[in-house]
Amino acid sequence: MRRKLLILFSGAVVLLCMLPTVSLLLGYEGQNYENRPLARMPKLMDGKGLNLSFPDGFDNWFQDHFGLREEMVTAFNSAAEAALKDSLNEDVIIGKEDMLFFGETLPDYLGTDTLSDHDIARAARIIRIQQECVEAKGVTFAFTIAPNKNTVYPEYMPDRLAPTGLPSNRERLAQALEKQGVNYIDLAAVLTAAKDEGLLYHYHDTHWNETGALVGYRAIMENIWQDRYQTYEDVRPVIKTGYAGDLHYFLFPAEEGNMPYPYYGISYEYQTDPSAPGNTAAIGTTSAANDRRLLLYRDSFGDGILPMLSANHGRVLYSAEFPYNYSLLDSEQPDAVVIELVERNIRNLLTRAPALPAMETGLSGQSIGRVEAAIAAFSRNGYTVICGAFAGEYSPDAERILLKVGDSVYEAFPILDEQAEYLADDGFIHGFCLTLPEGCAAENFTLIIENAEGYRESGELSVE
Repeated sequence: MRRKLLILFSGAVVLLCMLPTVSLLLGYEGQNYENRPLARMPKLMDGKGLNLSFPDGFDNWFQDHFGLREEMVTAFNSAAEAALKDSLNEDVIIGKEDMLFFGETLPDYLGTDTLSDHDIARAARIIRIQQECVEAKGVTFAFTIAPNKNTVYPEYMPDRLAPTGLPSNRERLAQALEKQGVNYIDLAAVLTAAKDEGLLYHYHDTHWNETGALVGYRAIMENIWQDRYQTYEDVRPVIKTGYAGDLHYFLFPAEEGNMPYPYYGISYEYQTDPSAPGNTAAIGTTSAANDRRLLLYRDSFGDGILPMLSANHGRVLYSAEFPYNYSLLDSEQPDAVVIELVERNIRNLLTRAPALPAMETGLSGQSIGRVEAAIAAFSRNGYTVICGAFAGEYSPDAERILLKVGDSVYEAFPILDEQAEYLADDGFIHGFCLTLPEGCAAENFTLIIENAEGYRESGELSVE
């Protein structure tokens, strides 16, 4: 009898192990509910011959596509939550009252792995340069950060996760932006103050719900248009159930959502542009509301405020391109430009310079020293990109990086483009980058580091 039970048990284990492969061979196709692209099947042969990374690529593909994946992931995470009251998925934190948080936001919440003061100052100057260039065209500019859910709802985070109490990147960047004179919309403060209006974020999603989106919408409109907009403050939501969310599907992809969510029933009247084939980076809308035109650089939080903004502008273009593509200023002719960036991605500001033609500026004071630098140039998206690196001290909050091109002087972004990272050696630790019209005729350049006392300059630099 014992032997039969052992055979039955062993057979059941073998069948269970075979189920994923058998169901895959039988044509099983799962649904991708996760907020990420699934791995693609690699090719055994590539242009160079045998693809040596095929085993790793195939393993990644199989993990994302094995048969009954959604059902097995759901069963595993349900068991883990029941037994441990926690998630074994590093992307999801299970908080109090079944509220889920995105794992990538944990460093921001704890106040760990923060940017240096130097990098915070660089990020603020990067935004300030964009504001100056936009405002020089007579266009209103605003920058805002969509706060992580646990920034607004820290009380729902597990007690075992104790913040350090140190200022976050968001808080420090807000102070630096104020110092730089940037028009900053503090959505974290606005949303925190609005918590008595009801839950502002979905229980099982990283993003705000319609209530939170309306609060964010009002803050943006109040900043750029003052009191000339529809507030929707007289509309009250009904609470419905049945919402899932991206974090829900990370843990329970085979299970329908049953979370409550606010429903306002507002009819937002606007039209969406026909989509260009394969282009998901830009969404354009039009309405008969007025003749105002808005250009919004956004991430996924922008999806929530799209209906409200679209219904209250004659024209809106929502661009998800990064780095920010300012050629849209010429094609869209907006009255206002707003950048919306989610808190967890603040450090992305330091990775790539915006595609924004540099604005000519003045130079004051006198030369007070020298600076050693190297420079490179290349073409990108119809522009000439000039970038480089220099040695010595540099204070982003008190000094400008300028480049003299012929008789003109332009301010550069304090970013070293990835295509010129090879220049950052031998003490050349500070990067810069600017964009000029394609075919810039100048062959020699002069780097200038300017502060209140004067400026340091290089000799003439030849492009490497």
